[in-house]
Amino acid sequence: MSIGEYIAPAWRERLAAAGLARPADLLDHSPLELGLAGKWECLAKPGLGRRERWRWELPNGAGSELLYLKRYGPADWRSTWDRVLRQSARHARAWWECDQSRLLSAAHVAAPQAIAAAEDMRGISERGSIVLLSAAEGDAFDRVWARAVEANEAVVHGRARHNVAIALARFIAAFHATGLCHRDLYLCHVFTKLDLGGRAAPQFTLIDLARTFRPRWRRLRWIIKDLSQLDASARQIGARRTDRLRFLHAYLGPSLKTSIRAYARRVVRKSDWILARIARKSRST
Repeated sequence: MSIGEYIAPAWRERLAAAGLARPADLLDHSPLELGLAGKWECLAKPGLGRRERWRWELPNGAGSELLYLKRYGPADWRSTWDRVLRQSARHARAWWECDQSRLLSAAHVAAPQAIAAAEDMRGISERGSIVLLSAAEGDAFDRVWARAVEANEAVVHGRARHNVAIALARFIAAFHATGLCHRDLYLCHVFTKLDLGGRAAPQFTLIDLARTFRPRWRRLRWIIKDLSQLDASARQIGARRTDRLRFLHAYLGPSLKTSIRAYARRVVRKSDWILARIARKSRST
C-alpha cells in the first residue's frame, strides 16, 4: 500500500486552519464526517459511479472562496486499464488531474489551480484518490455566448466577434502545444470571462482535466477529435462558417495555412458525425 499527499505551499496554513492538515483524511471520510470549516455541498448527478464531487465555500476573511473537491473510489478494471493506457500506471486518477493542473500552469495555460491531492495505490490498483481545485473563473463558453447572443451584446458582432474566435483558437493551440489532448473538448469545458462590450480580450480556463492525456501514437487523430468537438458545440450555439474558418486559421498559424483545407475537411467530417450522433440520442429519448 502506498499513500501519497500533496498540498500547494501557499495553501498549507489555510487548509490546516480549516481542519484539513492531511488531504489523505478525505480518502476514507467525507468532508462532513471530518467537520471541516465552511459550507459543503455534494454535487450529485447521474453517471458519476464511484466518484463524488463537492463544492466548498471556504471562509476567507469577511467572505468565502469557492473550491471543488473530487473523490474517486476504488477503480474497476475498465477505469484502471484506461488510466494505465492513457495516463499513468504509478498514480491515481485524481493525482493525474493535479499533475496536469500544475503542468498547464507552468505552460501559462489557464486551468483550475491544484490545491491538494492524495492517493492510495496498491501496485497499479487505485483504492481511492482525491483532488482539491480552485474554481474556474467565469462560466462555460456555450452558456456565456448564448446569453450574449440573446441580449444582442456588442461582443457577438463585427471585430469583437472575430477576436473571440481568434483568442479561443490561440488558447486551444497553446493547450495542444503542451503535448496534451482532452478527449472531451466541448465548449462547456472551456470557461470564459467575456467583456460583453467587446473592448477587453476574453479570458479562458480549461476544466475537466481528468480527461486530458498525452497521446503516444496517432496524435493528429486526437487533435482532430478535439477540434471537431469544439466545432460541433460551436455549431450548436450558432457559429457561422466564417467564425469556424477564422478559428482554424488562427489555430494552425501562418506556417500551416497551406493545409487549411485538409484540416477543415477532417474536422467537419468528424463534427458532422458528432452532431448526427447527438441527434440520434435526442430522438431515442
